[in-house]
Amino acid sequence: MDKIFQKIIRNNFSDLKGTTVDARVPVPQLLINELIAETLKGNKTIASIQASVHPQNRVSLDVKTTLLPWTLNLKLKLDKEVDFASYSSPKIRAWMENNRLLGSLGSLFNALPEGIKLYGNQVVIDLGAFLPEPEQRRLLSLVKSVGIQTEEGRINLDAKIEVDQ
Repeated sequence: MDKIFQKIIRNNFSDLKGTTVDARVPVPQLLINELIAETLKGNKTIASIQASVHPQNRVSLDVKTTLLPWTLNLKLKLDKEVDFASYSSPKIRAWMENNRLLGSLGSLFNALPEGIKLYGNQVVIDLGAFLPEPEQRRLLSLVKSVGIQTEEGRINLDAKIEVDQ
């Protein structure tokens, strides 16, 4: 059975042409914080980030850096959809609602992990940067759109997945 699944994946699901999947993926805050901790391993500038998810696509981040003696609290507003039209790979965009000057300083010092960039008051997360394996990138290429909605303690991702005909 494993050989068949590997063949399907290797062939980019071409044996399943015409497949469409609409899925809601609820991602709890605890899992988000585990993913952030994993992403920060080896980062010499950021010691930790603790995320809190709130309604209306708002997220708060408590950021501990090795550059400052205090914790920074950043408030972000997430875009309602993942940007699949951007160059190279899909991106999640968020807008800083406070501490904009510190955000600009963070981009100057390259404080953020690979795949996360600051452009003025905009935080851009390049999803492709977090998928090192070709199989993971192939799976991501099947995703055509992802809506983002938050509620207290959880981000809901509404994904449309298609195997092109």
